[in-house]
Amino acid sequence: MAASDHPPWVGIGARRRPSSEGAFADAVEQHIRDLARFAYLICGDRDQAEEVVAEAFAKTWPRWRRGKVDSLLPYLRRAIVHEIYGRGRRRRLQRREEERRRPATPDGRFEHHVDERSELWPLMARLPVAQRTVIALRIVEDLSEEQTAELLGVPTGTVKSRLSRALGALRSMMEDRDD
Repeated sequence: MAASDHPPWVGIGARRRPSSEGAFADAVEQHIRDLARFAYLICGDRDQAEEVVAEAFAKTWPRWRRGKVDSLLPYLRRAIVHEIYGRGRRRRLQRREEERRRPATPDGRFEHHVDERSELWPLMARLPVAQRTVIALRIVEDLSEEQTAELLGVPTGTVKSRLSRALGALRSMMEDRDD
């Protein structure tokens, strides 16, 4: 396939000339809704999903401009996953610090703030981020095991086991809820 046959959002290799601002803007316009939906599936919060997508585009732009992004959509998905993971790590560290400073309460349960409009989301929110991410990539985004593994930087077996555990946990939670 010749370079001219590629759509504008498919970057050109790092050793070729830089990618254009117009092609990046076109890609943003074309994919922003799908990427926001993808981010929402992982983090469960619309505002956070929009922030994550904006941050992913902002962090990707300099590399795109220098021609170091070969395929923009997979690169952005990975940037979104990394941003969500990073935010989750920061939140866990902040919570740990707050808990360390706060006296213990009789009921130490963490309250989940979830979107009540969906029956599945409250259950998904109880899964670890890594499992929600695999569900979003494999089931919603319909990526193959290999594509998911490459995007996450893990072996294919890890993708399979995370998905299996996530679906098993969801089944179990659904059964418990129906009882």
